[in-house]
Amino acid sequence: MKSVSYAGLTFETADEIADALLQLAAALGVNERSETVDIPVVEQNGDLSSVQLVIGPASQFISKPVTSPYNEPASAEVVERLTYRTRLLDLPRAAAISDSEIGRLDFDSPA
Repeated sequence: MKSVSYAGLTFETADEIADALLQLAAALGVNERSETVDIPVVEQNGDLSSVQLVIGPASQFISKPVTSPYNEPASAEVVERLTYRTRLLDLPRAAAISDSEIGRLDFDSPA
């Protein structure tokens, strides 16, 4: 289990979820985008709950391993969703160019 601190809130979640969350936050920062995510957490009494976070370019997370007597929340589906969202940020995107830039393009030379 890992303890994650963000925006004055500290919560515990599965190792894999914490790692995937930090990877998504880093990718969002590089792409200058923000998203909301729901993360399953373990409350101090062991109850399962969730937190909803807005993460983006200015997000600053701290994550550290902790020992807990409680079971980690199920992580496979959450990790898959976070990883998918991270991968989407790595896909190439089309970009508009101005008329003046079109004249400078050389379509016959290799890239």
